[in-house]
Amino acid sequence: MANKPKRIIILQGGENIEAKTNKNLFKQVLVLSKTKNILVIPWTTDNPEKEKKYRKIIENYFKETGFKKTIFLEKNDTPQKTAEKFNQADIIYLPGGNPQILYSEIKKRPHIETRLKEFKGIIIGNSAGAIVLSKGTYINNKYQPGLALVNHYIKVHYILINSNNTSKPTICIPENHWIAIEQ
Repeated sequence: MANKPKRIIILQGGENIEAKTNKNLFKQVLVLSKTKNILVIPWTTDNPEKEKKYRKIIENYFKETGFKKTIFLEKNDTPQKTAEKFNQADIIYLPGGNPQILYSEIKKRPHIETRLKEFKGIIIGNSAGAIVLSKGTYINNKYQPGLALVNHYIKVHYILINSNNTSKPTICIPENHWIAIEQ
């Protein structure tokens, strides 16, 4: 039986991307990349001006880190255009923001969810992105589902004092920390 290609999923507990607090993580990830291209799924807000601002910040961040190209998925990309963008990169990034918005935007486009689940490469989720990649989390005692690309529930921006007990085993990731899962 041939070895199946593996992927690495990195879940960040949170990062201030304007301050580039996890720049060393992205430099290490860049070393593993053949294409040096990163695909971003930026839909974590309903505010177009805020998304535009963070697209510029993200693009500059990855450029400064050494990536050749930052590719953004657009909400109106066709399944064919989405496939082309996925094929250009070996790293995918889901940023922080509102996990409910990111989750629902991906669920509206089943071709993107399928591509994420089949992707062999590195997928990075920061805060909201990490929640969406996991089985989900509890925010203010309300369940927020995820895509279950990893078989764990998570809590991001974890601070022991503010923790909520859940009945499900949960990985707690503090701000500016991350975990990598190889599958």
